[in-house]
Amino acid sequence: MGRLEQRKRNCNQRQRKSIVAIGCEGKNKTETNYLKNFSSRECIIKFSTGNHTDPVGMAKELINYINEEDIKTEYGDKIYLLIDTDINKKKQEQIDKAKSICEKNGIELITSTPTFEYWYILHYGYTAKVYKSSRQAKDELKMKIPDYFEGMDIYNNISDKTDIAIANAKKVEKYQISNGQSIDREDANPHTSVYKIVEELKRRNNSQ
Repeated sequence: MGRLEQRKRNCNQRQRKSIVAIGCEGKNKTETNYLKNFSSRECIIKFSTGNHTDPVGMAKELINYINEEDIKTEYGDKIYLLIDTDINKKKQEQIDKAKSICEKNGIELITSTPTFEYWYILHYGYTAKVYKSSRQAKDELKMKIPDYFEGMDIYNNISDKTDIAIANAKKVEKYQISNGQSIDREDANPHTSVYKIVEELKRRNNSQ
């Protein structure tokens, strides 16, 4: 590619709307089915696709995706990797490695303990109860949404409670930090940083 063509390409990239790129577990559609609801003309969301479920594989897959799509933080793009800790110490070792990879590549790691569904639970009220498993959290959610199943798009059920969930997630995070827990580790049980993505998506939708 010649210099003129490269300059034109860079100019076009700077003029395009910035993108929010999100990497999720390949087999799990829960996150994508929820977050895609925030997509609009003002808020462009792209999801990394693939079949990786291990944190390191997910991180590397997301890096390949953003390189292929020419997604860069210098264009104003935001890049997130969503991982459930599943209260699994072996998985935590992978999460720690993935976090290091993310930090070197402009990716923000977003974790939930025990699972993404805890974010949904916070729409219905504050709780910092310790969960023994991801299944326990999902069963609790089913008490609030009886017909819930994994991968179900419940955005319309909870969208009017988004600000409540954000406030509750921040309160839980403050609680865990005050108890000496490090966010992004499964010992911070429970917690979720999903509010950071949702706040960014809401900001972009409200910026126009």
